[in-house]
Amino acid sequence: KLRDWVFSRQRYWGEPIPIINCPKCGWVPMDEKDLPLLLPDVKSYEPTDNGESPLAHMRDWVACTCPKCGGPAEHETDTMPNWAGSSWYFIRYMDPKNDHELASREAIDYWSPVDWYNGGMEHTTLHLLYSRFWHKFLYDIGIVPTKEPYQKRTSHGMILG
Repeated sequence: KLRDWVFSRQRYWGEPIPIINCPKCGWVPMDEKDLPLLLPDVKSYEPTDNGESPLAHMRDWVACTCPKCGGPAEHETDTMPNWAGSSWYFIRYMDPKNDHELASREAIDYWSPVDWYNGGMEHTTLHLLYSRFWHKFLYDIGIVPTKEPYQKRTSHGMILG
């Protein structure tokens, strides 16, 4: 019964969301040639007085040009939650030295799907949901060749001390 899923976070940590807010065009995705969007170095990790991400303080980073109309615009200052990147790390292991894409198609075709994913109890519900969600998205856009990220998923349990 998952309802609205709050995805963005008002913090510095996490992957920046490659979306630009233009007063004229609205929300516009960044040009692929400008990716990856890198976070700037910050001196303070405190949110703004109105609850915005610490990135909102970085006016030089926030200010940008709209890729659609060329007018003044702003980078999105919320970031993705930490599980966004941790949900597809196993794909990155397939081609870890590739600086141009997630992994080459040849590597993904050779190594996927993962045959056995074993994780802790903390991964049983949400990480399973998140990793499948991301994998199905990557499948839908043609990045991965399989509908499921792994063939078998087990949990090794949790030690209570």
